[in-house]
Amino acid sequence: MKVQIILLHLAAYVAVSVCNRVYVHPFNLFNFNKTECEKAEKLNHTIEKLFIPISIDSKIKSEDELVKEKTSFDVKQLGITGNYMLNSLTYLMNDFGFRALNALMKMSKDDTFLLSYTNLYATMISFYLGASGDTSDDLQTILGFLHSSGRADCASKVNGLKVLSTLRNIDNLLFSKGANIDALTIACIFVAPDVPLSEMFVQNLLPSADELYVRSVDFTNSIKTAELINDFLESRTSKKNLNVLKSTDESANLLYTSYIHFTGKINNSFLFPEPQDFWIEPNRKILVPMLSVSGMFQYKTDDTMNQTVLKLPISENDFLLLVQPTNGNTLKNIESSISWDTFQKWLNNLSNRKIDLSLPKLEIESSYDIQEILAKLGVPSLLGNTANFRKISNVDIQVGQIINKVNFELESIALDTSEVKSHLSDKDDIEPLEVKYNEPFLLAVFEGTTKAFIFIGRITNPVNAL
Repeated sequence: MKVQIILLHLAAYVAVSVCNRVYVHPFNLFNFNKTECEKAEKLNHTIEKLFIPISIDSKIKSEDELVKEKTSFDVKQLGITGNYMLNSLTYLMNDFGFRALNALMKMSKDDTFLLSYTNLYATMISFYLGASGDTSDDLQTILGFLHSSGRADCASKVNGLKVLSTLRNIDNLLFSKGANIDALTIACIFVAPDVPLSEMFVQNLLPSADELYVRSVDFTNSIKTAELINDFLESRTSKKNLNVLKSTDESANLLYTSYIHFTGKINNSFLFPEPQDFWIEPNRKILVPMLSVSGMFQYKTDDTMNQTVLKLPISENDFLLLVQPTNGNTLKNIESSISWDTFQKWLNNLSNRKIDLSLPKLEIESSYDIQEILAKLGVPSLLGNTANFRKISNVDIQVGQIINKVNFELESIALDTSEVKSHLSDKDDIEPLEVKYNEPFLLAVFEGTTKAFIFIGRITNPVNAL
């Protein structure tokens, strides 16, 4: 296992220049220091507190739920080390995310999908916090914190709490910038009725989501279990018919789900009065709600690569990047060589242009099992039956599905009739370029400060959630 992971993820060991040419190895930013190791050593000699989660169908008051509410965060409080940590973790997260993206592209074929790099990484770190022995080492390596000292003590380990906290800071940088962006993340751990969980493990996961729930459920009836979990998730969100699961693994005694509901709104935009054509295939179209927005945007038409790239702001410095093939090119061709370097080149080659933009009013649902992604990456047993999760429970943990679900919406900021007329009649000496995203395209959502990929994916049907 270790040899596979080291060879597969050697790229994560590449130097990261995080600020003013100063290089700080990611491990040295996130490892346990002496004081933390001493505290951890004391905890190792105490009796672990365990609890049995309540049943999934128990009636419990909302105030008694295990809930982590959103916290405010000011980037100015970070300091130099904090900014190093943000930038360094962004690099590692993007690196792991692109490997997962390439696997998901193959799994999804021609389907619409969205992958959240931050949520994927947070999920993996959550399991790292519960892992021991070789499983802990392998997870540390696959996430980019390979440390070659040969030591096996506390000081050779990454502090997962520091990683989760930094991931939370990235989310807060994005979601604290105004009314244009809103998001809710719900994480759930479901275990068999006879499986006790570590109180410390559950408490450590609080920064991983806005809301964290822990429930017991009987895994022996696969279809019934899936229905119970779907109903539970729906009762805690504004969305119905989520259908996160169709069935479950009856041999498992733990299942993990994470659900994100993200809404972004486009300034100075309005909804076309009537649905517009969107060409799912060259000879097949559907009618979809379409947004219109005009302004100066960063844009590039690349006749050599046969594609267009457009940067669309959604807040002060956070943005969407839209990539659409042209002149007979295909998304598969663009996806075949996609990487962080690709996106950097796209971003660096953009220039300002006045544009009349038409873009679908997106409502996307995407769901994937991280176990399947790990199998595509060549490490199917990483979180499998032989994995060591002694920090989760004192019984053997058999992990079933690890589901990440995304519900993504892109909307207009409503304009009244007079504003629409004024918007349509606004003219100056510069003739705008008409750009329509009415065919399948790639979409990425960036946090502007760190350039972290919040979402990235393929849009072949812009209303697949309806």
